[in-house]
Amino acid sequence: MVATVATLCLFGLFIAAVLCLTRIIIGPRAADRAVAFDTLSTVIVGMICVLCVLWNSTLYFDAVWILTLVGFIGSAAIAKYLTRGRIF
Repeated sequence: MVATVATLCLFGLFIAAVLCLTRIIIGPRAADRAVAFDTLSTVIVGMICVLCVLWNSTLYFDAVWILTLVGFIGSAAIAKYLTRGRIF
């Protein structure tokens, strides 16, 4: 039962990742691309978490913390750049 639900979740997350990549490629504005990048990083973190549950492993949870932090800092930097024109 858990394997079936995890597989369905991975399929849904894969579809979300493809849609985010599409928005990154054809997004008309930089803000659209920034939101898609932030969503894609969240989807990748979700995929790693679902795979950890599926494999019954806690090995990759450190990678989840790191990817979450990098995604947040990247999104904050992009937002600051879009509003001010510079990061620092």
